[in-house]
Amino acid sequence: MDSMSGLLLISLALPLLGALFIAISTATAPEWSKGIALATTLITLCFAGTVTYYGAQQSAPFALTDWSWLGDDSALRVQFSVGLDGLGLWMYGLAALLSVTSVLVSWTAITERQPGFYSLLLLLETGMLGVFVARDILLFYVFFEFTLIPLFFLIGIWGSEERHYAAIKFFLFTLAGSMLTFLSLLAIVLYAGRYTPNGALTFSIPELTAILRDHPIPNDAAAGYWQLWIFLGLFAGFAIKVPLFPLHTWLPLAHVQAPTAGSVILAGVLLKIGTYGFARFSLPMLPDATVQCMPWILALSVTGIIYGALVALAQSDIKRLIAYSSVSHLGFCMLGIFALNKIGLEGGLIQMVNHGLSTGGLFAVVGMIYERYHTRQISQLSGLARRLPWLSLAMLLFTFSSIGLPGLNGFVGEFMVLTGMFQRGWQTPAVQGTVMMWISVLAVSGVVLGAWYMLYLVQRVFFGPLYEPQTDHAAHEHAEAHAAPVVDKFAPESHAHAHDRAELSQGHDHSHELGSHDHDHGHGHAEPALPPGPGDMNWREFFALAPLLVFVFWIGLFPQHFLQPLTPLWATIGEPAAAVLNAANASAGAVADNESKAWNKPGEGNETSTGSEIGPKGLPWVARPVRAEITNQSLN
Repeated sequence: MDSMSGLLLISLALPLLGALFIAISTATAPEWSKGIALATTLITLCFAGTVTYYGAQQSAPFALTDWSWLGDDSALRVQFSVGLDGLGLWMYGLAALLSVTSVLVSWTAITERQPGFYSLLLLLETGMLGVFVARDILLFYVFFEFTLIPLFFLIGIWGSEERHYAAIKFFLFTLAGSMLTFLSLLAIVLYAGRYTPNGALTFSIPELTAILRDHPIPNDAAAGYWQLWIFLGLFAGFAIKVPLFPLHTWLPLAHVQAPTAGSVILAGVLLKIGTYGFARFSLPMLPDATVQCMPWILALSVTGIIYGALVALAQSDIKRLIAYSSVSHLGFCMLGIFALNKIGLEGGLIQMVNHGLSTGGLFAVVGMIYERYHTRQISQLSGLARRLPWLSLAMLLFTFSSIGLPGLNGFVGEFMVLTGMFQRGWQTPAVQGTVMMWISVLAVSGVVLGAWYMLYLVQRVFFGPLYEPQTDHAAHEHAEAHAAPVVDKFAPESHAHAHDRAELSQGHDHSHELGSHDHDHGHGHAEPALPPGPGDMNWREFFALAPLLVFVFWIGLFPQHFLQPLTPLWATIGEPAAAVLNAANASAGAVADNESKAWNKPGEGNETSTGSEIGPKGLPWVARPVRAEITNQSLN
């Protein structure tokens, strides 16, 4: 075992040990639990950061550890096998980083049952790290399911008013899909057992990938389209996890009801397990089915991009708006992965990290605002940049990151994804190519809509006249003179408050009318001091957000450092499906050429083929996957 393997194992075990230590040692001093959790996540981040920095310079899997569970001679070759490659590297580091942020944003927000909260948060970190380092299918599935349990309790116990319903809906949705995923993974293991020595069943992900590359699962009518059925089983679990439209309905409720730490982890890391699963299993192991389902997945992805953006525009709750933005942004990750070319794949994978940084930061800022005002209603907040300039600056930077401003991380991922999609459209012949181009154009409209709803949110909440709910800090001085506005919680904006908003736009503020009594209409005076209210960002909040902003600029300005570990992935993850798709396109192009030649012959136009035989049964407009010999040449 080398030093990197040891550091990887330590980083995986530390959160688990920290959770057990909190559960045992804080019975008489529960306030110590957050200090222990912070120390644990910081030490874990140091180890994980060291491993990630080393891994960024590697082109092959590293920090490998393989311990047999049932014995080397067992017919079931199940191992505790962990390691890192470019696919899991950045998500592993991001999970460690956001765990520190989650502890810091919970420091004063969580006042009840603190030992239980921080123990579950550390257990959740163990599950997240384990998913991205697992190299055994059974171990992956254990970590995959393990992440559900801590988050279920975090939402159900420390969430908002509808926390129980949100927790149950989240758990049932994800559990139902993961059951089908497990059956599909087991089917892959059983099929690969035909080609292993002595018929032993291997659960090693690298071994299974190599076996299925040489001996693909049949995907024709004679074999019952087995590869397609297995793909759909994996799709059920991973698409719910993403979540891909229309399987997204559990996500907004879970985000709104979860505590701030739960939302940061859910948006920043847990949703990416779905896209990670597609890249780890579906593309390299099931290339024919991937190509067969590719147009439908792309269509669902772009539908989610536009739908999520339009629904976000209509939201009156800041947290719900950002939740729907996740539905939209994860659609870009799916577009990149299923563009089936190198630039699209790398763009989709780096966009997973970008979304985790920007949206995790946005949820953290919203949590800080909620701590101060105990509301997330857009209609109850305005002009907060006057009260909270540094917090407003952080919100603005994360917003620019989210909408893909050049120079920030979001631009890199979205630019690569859209370039990959347009490239795929140009390289795909006939009707399929036209469809791909339209999907690409519609995806661009999602970028515009994203800028619209995010900038509109910032303009309403952080700029304009100061308008804020009455806080406890000044309640004894202003309870009667400056009553807090009342907003219908079930409507986007009540009629009475719409009138208040209209007056606000003319400079009238019913909560804190700055300068309304002191302003001399004939002379310019300095703006009066703000009335008592909550303070700006403190040092704890600064250290929760600053590392995320560092990576927002780092990836945006120097993306090559983060893209380098992703480059070798194309040969193992993208090439198998790309080879099938290119062969299918070549076949479709040959048919189209024959049709064109036949139509040019007088009297033979009505006898030519319509090309309907190209598509498999039930999918007439999708080119039938044709397996081709995969060479070492990079297929773009």
